[in-house]
Amino acid sequence: MIYISQKVILGIKRPNSLEGAKVLGKPVLINACNIVFLSHNNDGQVTFFMQNGFEISINIFFSEAEQILNSAMQGKEDEIN
Repeated sequence: MIYISQKVILGIKRPNSLEGAKVLGKPVLINACNIVFLSHNNDGQVTFFMQNGFEISINIFFSEAEQILNSAMQGKEDEIN
């Protein structure tokens, strides 16, 4: 599981939809197994691309996101400081 603090979320959206998901200031919890890949979106933001089609764009360095994803996939606890 990956816990994403609201302060680093730039946006949650599904491409070709009218609007993004509303997170209402709450943190987002995602299952690392549902992440298809980690890359940059069209705007150059670090983004988790999900199986359900959603894109979660975050305001952290790619290397930090990669470290968190790898730790979650291995079942290890980790955090970004």
